[in-house]
Amino acid sequence: MSNGTPTILVVEDDFVDLEIIRRGVAKRGLQADILNATDGAAALQLLRSDRLTPEQRGQLVVLLDINMPGMNGHQFLDEIRADETLRHTVIFILTTSDHPRDVTRAYERNVAGYFVKSNLGGLLETLSSYLNHVKFPPVAMLQTS
Repeated sequence: MSNGTPTILVVEDDFVDLEIIRRGVAKRGLQADILNATDGAAALQLLRSDRLTPEQRGQLVVLLDINMPGMNGHQFLDEIRADETLRHTVIFILTTSDHPRDVTRAYERNVAGYFVKSNLGGLLETLSSYLNHVKFPPVAMLQTS
């Protein structure tokens, strides 16, 4: 893993689900900063602001719910993949929908994985392995692209 602490942005409107994710991350001993946005618009606002350090941006993983009020997960994916500075963001879907249309639409927008909330353990195991083994790009490279 790269030096520094990864940041997990959980885009989720259900605070119970957010707390379950926080506890699952802690239970697995993952060292990560966890941020929350309650819909896609709030997540985009955070990602486009100066509230994240270059290090946080360089080691960022988004956990995205599809079904949210306001800007839903699909709309967020459309926006982020169209944004030149954010389009390479690593995004895992965590949602209640297992509808083939939602799964296909998410993968068409280059998500790293699609998990149904009933398989939260699978996502957390995947996330743990990912964060413990991934090589993030150097921060300097991200600032010049």
